[in-house]
Amino acid sequence: MASKKLSSDTSLANSYKLSRGVASVARPSAPTIGTATDGGSGNMSVTFTASTLGPTASSFTLTSSSGVTGSGASSPLTLQELAIGTYTYSVYGTNANGNGPSSAASNSVVVASLFAPSGAYDSIATASGAASTITFSSIPATYTHLQIRLFATGTSGDQDVWGRFNSDTGSNYATHRIYGTGAAVAAGANTTSTKIDFFARSNTDTSLAVIDILDYANTSKYKTSRSLYGWDANGSGFVMFSSGLWQNTSAINSITIFPQTGSFAANTHCALYGIKGA
Repeated sequence: MASKKLSSDTSLANSYKLSRGVASVARPSAPTIGTATDGGSGNMSVTFTASTLGPTASSFTLTSSSGVTGSGASSPLTLQELAIGTYTYSVYGTNANGNGPSSAASNSVVVASLFAPSGAYDSIATASGAASTITFSSIPATYTHLQIRLFATGTSGDQDVWGRFNSDTGSNYATHRIYGTGAAVAAGANTTSTKIDFFARSNTDTSLAVIDILDYANTSKYKTSRSLYGWDANGSGFVMFSSGLWQNTSAINSITIFPQTGSFAANTHCALYGIKGA
C-alpha cells in the first residue's frame, strides 16, 4: 500500500520541533483589520487587532494599496500618503522568524488633499513690466497664507503702493506703520481708508517689498497683512514695517496693487506665492 503524507502544516512541524527542543520557526498569524481614517491631508491612521493564535509579533507593518508603508509595535499604525487618490490598507506582523501573512484589506479612504511641510511655498502667479495696476485673480483657497514679493519702480517719483482685496472700494481698510532713515524714526496710521497702504514704494529708484497676507481664506475673521519694505538711492532712503487690516471676513480671491499716482515702470516685477505651513 502506498504511504500517505499525513500533513505539511507548519504548526505540526513546529510542534515536533518543539518536542525535540528545536526552536520554533513559526511566524505571526494575520491580524484582524480595523478602520482606516484620514486624519487630515493624507495622514492615515489604521486600527487592527493582533492575532491571539500562534507566536506573538514584535512589530507590525501597515501597507497602503499605493505602496506606502508605516510600522509600529501596536494599533493604530500611521503613514503619510504621497498622492491624492483612493486607497485601502492591510497589516502584517513580524517576529524573529520573519513576516506573517497580511490581514484582509481595510475600508476604502479617499485622500483629497496632501500634507506639505511647514513653510513650503508655491508660486501662484507673476506679473512684470509697465502697468497702471497689477491684479492677481482667481486665487485658490488651498493655502494658509499669501505672500507678495514686489520689485518696483514708478513713473511719478516717490509714491506709496496701495492695494485692494476682492475689488472692495469701501472704507474698510486700516494701516499702521513705523519707519526709519538711519538718522530718524517716525510712525503713522491710516483708518477708514478705501485701500490698504502696503507702504512699498514705486519711485524712480528701485524698491523692494515683501507683503504677507495672513489667513486669507479664513471666513471667520478680518484679514491682516504685514509689509517689510526697503528703498536705497545711493545712500539715502529708509526701511519700513507696516501692518494692515481689511475689515471683511470673505476669503480673498483677488488682489489689486497700484501706485499712489502714475504707473509702474517697465522694470517692475511682482510675484504671488501661497504658503502651505502654519
